[in-house]
Amino acid sequence: MVRLKKSKTRVLAYLGAFLFILYCAAQSLPSPLDVAASSQTSTESDLTAYIPNPKVTLQSQSFIAPPTDQTAAAPNAAEKLFLPLLVRAAGTLVPTATATAINPTATRTATLGPSTGEWSQHAHDAQHTGYTDQVVAAPWRWKWVWNGANASGGIATGKFGLPRNSQPVTGGGRVYIAAGGNGVYALNSANGSPLWNTRPGGNINSTPAYDSGTNAVFVLSSNGTLYKLDAATGNTSGQFATGGSSTLPLPPSVLSDRVLISMGTKVYAINKTTMAQLWAYDAGSAVHTPPAYSPSRNRVIAISEDLMVHAINNANGTRVWSIKPTPLTAGDPGQDSNSAESKYGWPVIAEAHGLVLVRYRLDWQTLWTWNPWPSTNSAMRANLTNRPDQQAIFALSLDTGASAFIANVGNGGYGDGGYIPMGPQPVVKRFANGQEVAYIVMRGAPCDASPCDGRWDSHLGEMELDSTTVSGYQAGDVRYIRNTFFPTDEQANLSMSGDYLLGGHWMFGLAHAITDRSASRGTSSNRIQTTDLPHIITSASNCGFSASHYCGSSLIQDGDPRTIPGGFYIYYNQGTVYDRYWSEYASWVVSNGIVYFVSADGAIVALESGAPAAPVANTLFAPATTTPAAMKLAQAMLNVNDTPSVIPYTDARRYAGQTATVEGTLQFVFNNGVAAYLGFKNPHQGEFKARVLKENWNNFDAPPETLFQVGQRVRVTGTIEWYQGDPVIYVRVPAQVQIVGP
Repeated sequence: MVRLKKSKTRVLAYLGAFLFILYCAAQSLPSPLDVAASSQTSTESDLTAYIPNPKVTLQSQSFIAPPTDQTAAAPNAAEKLFLPLLVRAAGTLVPTATATAINPTATRTATLGPSTGEWSQHAHDAQHTGYTDQVVAAPWRWKWVWNGANASGGIATGKFGLPRNSQPVTGGGRVYIAAGGNGVYALNSANGSPLWNTRPGGNINSTPAYDSGTNAVFVLSSNGTLYKLDAATGNTSGQFATGGSSTLPLPPSVLSDRVLISMGTKVYAINKTTMAQLWAYDAGSAVHTPPAYSPSRNRVIAISEDLMVHAINNANGTRVWSIKPTPLTAGDPGQDSNSAESKYGWPVIAEAHGLVLVRYRLDWQTLWTWNPWPSTNSAMRANLTNRPDQQAIFALSLDTGASAFIANVGNGGYGDGGYIPMGPQPVVKRFANGQEVAYIVMRGAPCDASPCDGRWDSHLGEMELDSTTVSGYQAGDVRYIRNTFFPTDEQANLSMSGDYLLGGHWMFGLAHAITDRSASRGTSSNRIQTTDLPHIITSASNCGFSASHYCGSSLIQDGDPRTIPGGFYIYYNQGTVYDRYWSEYASWVVSNGIVYFVSADGAIVALESGAPAAPVANTLFAPATTTPAAMKLAQAMLNVNDTPSVIPYTDARRYAGQTATVEGTLQFVFNNGVAAYLGFKNPHQGEFKARVLKENWNNFDAPPETLFQVGQRVRVTGTIEWYQGDPVIYVRVPAQVQIVGP
């Protein structure tokens, strides 16, 4: 929460601007504080109020960005830079300024040769393995943070959320980040300072792809256009318009001579030099995943909305095969249905075995089908054989599309309250001896927490892809791995660096080094052994604040006290920051000697090898100066956004941080064992809701979910807070909820 100072003028400025930004967000309007685009050149003085202080300190070195006095060579230079101005006390940031690039010539332009280790595209490579053989040896130390904490551990001014599945990628000494409506950012990998920011068109919801051969960054926009950007400046050097559109994350895949993209009902191959179409494949249904590529078969794999998996000949774009491996029908799985989805996932190629691994999103009720999952592979396989509708991951032959084996992997993901989103994608590791395995999040008894049921039976696991790699295991079998606990409806997204297995949970990043995966290991009672690497948590204050952001003993999350192994905290004493900037995704990336963690609130943290407690101070997004224009606007808005006595649930996010009475008709009433939900939309994601936590159930005469019914019109009174990106009121006593109509 932004702390307002006692100064009257500052209170007026911050509060008024904050309320107005909320209003703009609700109305999908740009802020009047936008830099006028009437002039295509913005000077340094024009940007004083909008650009955070570009001075950052990295250990004993200091970097100061030169004045932004150049106009980028683009059709409209006023659209080349987007830097946020203010932190909303809750929610996501509304665009406030456009200007020129941040001195794109301030760094050297380097054209690098091919680097097999560099994480240059989504999930590392065109096969989407999520694996790199690069290892940054532990211990790690804090290097820099972007879009996260300020110098004192608070929430930095200008912070905003990132799109789901957005991963940082690297190339040419820079880090590239898809930032949705905020466009694309390029950061200096040495210190995290912004080098350029551009909005080429539409929203950039998909991870960029860097290509060293053309020194270009390829980004796919929601407007259906693939943009080719100069990696050094961010200027658009080419584009290809598909004529379609999609808000889904559909990151491009870069091959030796082409870029593969999915958009609308088609998969395209685009010449990366000329941006001319090489071929287009029509799937007959909206393509919901990015394409993956198998070099040994020269085939492209993608999954469409109708759940069909398509194999495409990369030579000419013709169909090799298509198959629907699941018996489920296409559609939103919801709480309990026979439907499945492929969106927000991606195909993963296991090249050595000639397989593609695909995952579907299943319904919430699959958590409880086997409660908990069995502890042996034979029982898991028998269950899935009898109930193929419960199978979440499929292993298909790249040659024919036929199912190769049953993957003993249960459904799970970042879910809550009757909703399970797409779960973690597999990671494929190929060993030096040619052996290949997949790392997954598995389910099975015994649980690592009580009660042992479907919500508590998740573990990290190794899945075998054949019957020869590990004696006693066959293809599809899973092996238990010792790991930091997380529930089944909070499964971590996986990536891997050498023997370092990394997980992105919405609250924290877990990190383990595999130390013993011998054949005798892997059972529920004798797990693959690991040691803890430094973990990273959103906000902690149990160690006090240090510029090193390091707490070696343990980390306890502020506002939701869970204890994990020691490591780094992004924020100090800031509570559940992820609820304000929820992206439904967190992940690790390792590239060129740096470990990157992207948190669920959109912060990018960079770690490097070194003593973890070494003092450092490197924070971007320093508070911007409040201008007279902002002051005047704030004063004008004070009497406009006073909280009315009763507000409709659709306006709740405008009044975050205030006490209000919210009215609406119930569309969803549910108890997930942790909280009772009163939802005004079904599914409840994306709208206001009321939650009654388990600790308050005894304050009611009966279970809270039995006291209210779908169709009732109710009023809920309390402070409007944030929960997973949505406005929420926490109901502690019955008097907070009033039934006002049938």
